[in-house]
Amino acid sequence: MPQPSAPSPAPRRRILASYSRDAEQASAWLREALDVLARSAADALELAGVDVVFVDAGRTTAEPADLAGRVDGVLILGGGDLDPAAYGQPALDGKLYGVDPRADAFELALANAALDAGIPFLGICRGMQVLNVARGGTLEQDLGPNTVHNVESENSTMTGHSVRLLPDTLLGSIYPAEHLDIRSGHHQAVAAVGRGLRISADAADGTSEAIEGSEPGAGWVLGVQWHPEDPEADPGQLAALMAAFARAVSRA
Repeated sequence: MPQPSAPSPAPRRRILASYSRDAEQASAWLREALDVLARSAADALELAGVDVVFVDAGRTTAEPADLAGRVDGVLILGGGDLDPAAYGQPALDGKLYGVDPRADAFELALANAALDAGIPFLGICRGMQVLNVARGGTLEQDLGPNTVHNVESENSTMTGHSVRLLPDTLLGSIYPAEHLDIRSGHHQAVAAVGRGLRISADAADGTSEAIEGSEPGAGWVLGVQWHPEDPEADPGQLAALMAAFARAVSRA
């Protein structure tokens, strides 16, 4: 008698990962660094059981809502500064780098599409700032030189510092600790928090280091200002974050 065939494995869930892969506005070192960070994030997600599809935020002609509708989760990675016009402010002279309004428009629309559809969303560094601005929040355009968050004007060198995790948060459920030692490289930060969001981690100087969804039933929404995907970061932090994201995607 013929043997019954084994059931086909369930298809793996897919996450859309966005960053500007070839932005003319970005310096060569930034483009190279973003590629390294993006690959690190994707590798961790694939180990967690989901597939990653990349999109170049500054060059794609696809509609963000169409792309979001074809995947199970959305990840927005790091990159240059958002144009302050996106949150209703004039630009500070000489303080911004890598500004690409085309990438801004795409990623802001992508974040809103994911959130409106209840698709799990994760933002890292710029991605956290995109999340906040997409929901009507604002940014501190420049934290100033030689802070714990950055040591150079274009954040070309990562620095390390501690962040405090706030209790009873999604972030706190991923990292069951009061503090994390993280890798950081940013000169901007969340100012006014966007609608439906709340702060879930901060630094000793009061800078917001993570935001997440605050409304019941809003789904899995998280942004972290630091870089767990940096090769010199604690690998356990990246694994825990991406495993939690992958679980949320698998349940969606």
